[in-house]
Amino acid sequence: MTFQIDQVVTWVHVPKPTLDLEGIVLGSLTVAALAAVLALVLGSATGLLMIARNRRREREGEPPTLGHLLGPSHP
Repeated sequence: MTFQIDQVVTWVHVPKPTLDLEGIVLGSLTVAALAAVLALVLGSATGLLMIARNRRREREGEPPTLGHLLGPSHP
């Protein structure tokens, strides 16, 4: 390979890529924590709504919707 006098070679330093293990672990733990908090909030809200609905139905004289789970079974 021959170079002419008027050609210029420019070198650009490119750092060697490395694996960011700390970023991967912290990112996955953050996603897991957010999923757990979301599940806790949604589960609590759903449970409280079901309790409130059943108590309102009991006051109105209707049987609760989950009562069959608490009572004796009939064969």
